Amino acid sequence: MDSNNQKPLKIEKEPSLSVEKTDNLEISSVKADEQAIEKVVETEAAVLEAGVGKGQTSVAAPITAAAVPTEAQVAALEKDQITVEVENILEKGLKDVYGNLPDNLKPLFKAKGEETANAISQMIKRTTVKIGDIMKLIFNWLRMIPGVNRFFLEQQAKIKADQILVLTDEINKEKNITQ
Repeated sequence: MDSNNQKPLKIEKEPSLSVEKTDNLEISSVKADEQAIEKVVETEAAVLEAGVGKGQTSVAAPITAAAVPTEAQVAALEKDQITVEVENILEKGLKDVYGNLPDNLKPLFKAKGEETANAISQMIKRTTVKIGDIMKLIFNWLRMIPGVNRFFLEQQAKIKADQILVLTDEINKEKNITQ
């Protein structure tokens, strides 16, 4: 409290990040991320309006332990280098395809692609990578593209899986050098 007998502003609800489990892999939900961002923006707007309405020029909301993200939350939000490289491999050559997708399918395709990249990067981190599993993940993601020949999709999945195996070999070589 300050000298004007005003109560400190409380943030009632902390944005949360939901995590889904698929095949023992944790995959962050894009919708949960978007909702968390919206809640933070709404909370900031409410805090600013409350302070400005009382004639204050700045508002100092008390920082509580609940408002500070944990290490696990920070790690879930940050993309590591392996995930970024896998995403780059997956998106290679698909810019035109993505541009031609119907507007209602674009966010779903992007979310499924991110889930696929996260699942593949988790496989790489476990050091046991099976090309069949990678191809299946990629193929299931690419199947979302309407009107494309199945054999073309299988071919693209194989090409991308081979590139991911090359990436895996490079990562394993780097690990061996540093050990």
